[in-house]
Amino acid sequence: MLYDMTTDYKIYKVRREPGQQQQPKHGHPYYEIFYLLNGDCTFFVDHNIYKLSKGDLVIVPVGEIHKSTFPTKGYSDRLVVCFREESLDWMKKLIGEDAVKESLKQGVISIPDKRQEYVEGIIGKMIFENEGQDALSPAFVQTELMELLLFIIRCQKYEQTVVKELDVDHQLIQEVATYIYNNYEKKLSLDDMAKQFHISRSYLSKKFKQVTGFGFKEYIVNVRIKNACTLLLETNKSITDIAFECGFNDSNYFGDAFRNVKGVSPHKYRKSQETI
Repeated sequence: MLYDMTTDYKIYKVRREPGQQQQPKHGHPYYEIFYLLNGDCTFFVDHNIYKLSKGDLVIVPVGEIHKSTFPTKGYSDRLVVCFREESLDWMKKLIGEDAVKESLKQGVISIPDKRQEYVEGIIGKMIFENEGQDALSPAFVQTELMELLLFIIRCQKYEQTVVKELDVDHQLIQEVATYIYNNYEKKLSLDDMAKQFHISRSYLSKKFKQVTGFGFKEYIVNVRIKNACTLLLETNKSITDIAFECGFNDSNYFGDAFRNVKGVSPHKYRKSQETI
């Protein structure tokens, strides 16, 4: 599922009530910062599974498929900040494009206890100004976003033990997802993966879907399409060569799968990006 937004920013607080329907896996053409105020949840992004608790902050890059799964009992509150690439122009001029790009790679940071109130205050001010208090509100939102991102960079560089470890409760599925992510060009089947990781075919299929939100084959296709997108934009290789290089043994199937995931054909995707 692909989401977009009609404004430059989307900033909000949301409560997950007990028994509330889970949000489907999705991606979007903008960055998302997800901050857990209380409760806990499992977060799947890229090929990594994280167990989140109060004060954990997730960076979701543009286009990354992700899904949050909350317990059926109790409630959780989270703050979400969404913004487009263009919002980073000012910051790139201040600290450099490479530093900004590095700081916004996918990952999870555990904000130190003594700094959680500070982060929550910044996002709270962003929510307030984003409601449109006066003509100065857009500038305030931009300024607070810069402060939040600079703080994230400071945490990444100077704080100790703030990078969140992967969810050990789902280590097996993590290993399977990582194997697929690193070997997407190979022939991959549910039977072979089950044998390789010494589990039953049915357990792997059910557990993989439960933890990641993806069907086993669906996840493989999405990883292959993601890498195909990179080759379409960064090389002059033919679409057929890209299909085979990314693990598709049929270029027609590759075209159908690509349209299903991205909404356009590989050719149109390449051409549309060239015109931007």
